[in-house]
Amino acid sequence: MTYPRTSPAAVLPAFGGPTEIRELPVPPLEDDALLVEVEAATLCGTDVHIADGDLAGPGFAQVPLVPGHEIVGRVVARGRDRRTDSLGRPLREGDRIAWAYAWCDRCYWCTVAKQPTLCANRMMYGWGPSDTAPYLTGGFSRYCYVRPRCRTVLVPESLPAPLAASATCALRTAIHAFEALGPLHSSDTVVIQGVGPVGLYAQACAVAAGAGQVLAFGAPAGRLDVASRWGATRAVDLSATSAEERLETVRAHTDGRGADVVVECAGVADAFTEAVDLVRRGGRIVVVGAADPRPSLVPATTFNLRQVSVVGTVSADISHYHRAFAFLERHRDRFDFPAVLGDPFPLDRVDAALDSVRTGGMKPVVLPSAA
Repeated sequence: MTYPRTSPAAVLPAFGGPTEIRELPVPPLEDDALLVEVEAATLCGTDVHIADGDLAGPGFAQVPLVPGHEIVGRVVARGRDRRTDSLGRPLREGDRIAWAYAWCDRCYWCTVAKQPTLCANRMMYGWGPSDTAPYLTGGFSRYCYVRPRCRTVLVPESLPAPLAASATCALRTAIHAFEALGPLHSSDTVVIQGVGPVGLYAQACAVAAGAGQVLAFGAPAGRLDVASRWGATRAVDLSATSAEERLETVRAHTDGRGADVVVECAGVADAFTEAVDLVRRGGRIVVVGAADPRPSLVPATTFNLRQVSVVGTVSADISHYHRAFAFLERHRDRFDFPAVLGDPFPLDRVDAALDSVRTGGMKPVVLPSAA
């Protein structure tokens, strides 16, 4: 196809305000870059925090910006040096791909620590700005520019595009968390705090890994119903229980010991404080969802006298994307994965999609080519 000159995009010109449709320039293609046509982009709470200005500042969100960081697209054009995906498979025009953020591959975290998600020079999608090249670095656009340092992976054609897009944040984040957590045993009781998309995907990971019991804590009722269908031993409504009652529920399922593992996917400060109460002596906590700037009150004796281990993860590298897609394919008959998806929206209704997340909806889907 002819290389496009411009791309319609939903642009956020100021934090806290509405988006507007603009025609942004499509930059010339660098030798190791790609241009994709966005097939689907899903939303999460981070998109709302960005739009509302909660994550503004140096090194974070900069307006004007094109929102959207959960993206699946088809290759329109390749730079001359971009020939394969990260598994060595040939890349061709028309292929469906996903890609990780651009890590610099030269800082301490990339090269020595081997922790690229902590890269000091990372360039993320959906964070802006859109008034400087390469402009098209958000999913709410017809075209998106894949930077040279972005690792890519082919997306299985068997997966619906919206579901695949949801895996590029919620599921790959859960995959990374469970990798950091380490092995689960069939005797383990796992508590999942939060039943949003990340929490539900984390629950699926725990169930698929063979945990003996999985207790899901969250709200509202519709999400708890999904948790039950996905194999939760018990789905507990946060809005109808106290912290003391939830602790008693965990103790009743563990002979009074507490959970072997607690996975925090709720995002609020009080969740981590409660996680410390719920976990058994010598148990493990993995922090995935924390986004609350308020401190969590936790006694230091938790970590020595109770020997509780805590690990946290952020984002994911391309290996987790690959494993996320494999997880969807392997377990699609076991879990009703489309239940994490919300309503579809065309490009000119991005504000409605953001409002859907604000009011507790599941992952809405932006379809940039929809009328």
